[in-house]
Amino acid sequence: MTETMGAAIGIGVFALVFIYLGFLMWKKEKITLLHSYHYDKVSPSDKKAFCKISGWGVIFIGIGLWVTAIIIGITDSALSFIAFALGFVVGLASLIYAGAKYNH
Repeated sequence: MTETMGAAIGIGVFALVFIYLGFLMWKKEKITLLHSYHYDKVSPSDKKAFCKISGWGVIFIGIGLWVTAIIIGITDSALSFIAFALGFVVGLASLIYAGAKYNH
């Protein structure tokens, strides 16, 4: 196994963890996966919407990492960074939006 393939597998595993955690936040409403400030400040009526947006934010980061792992596995290209950056920016924007909208 080449060093590049090892990196791709490691990033892929990391991506799956992010996707799984995002799924838990979104579908199972596991708000406790976030910092205690969030589950102290988000009202019970807003919990479902907050968890959905936050969960999808984490899933977007995971998808960006997953695509990065695939690109690294296929080719050693700078496109992998673009995939990561895009997923990270979209995911982080979702997390910031959810925090700004629902933390009171």
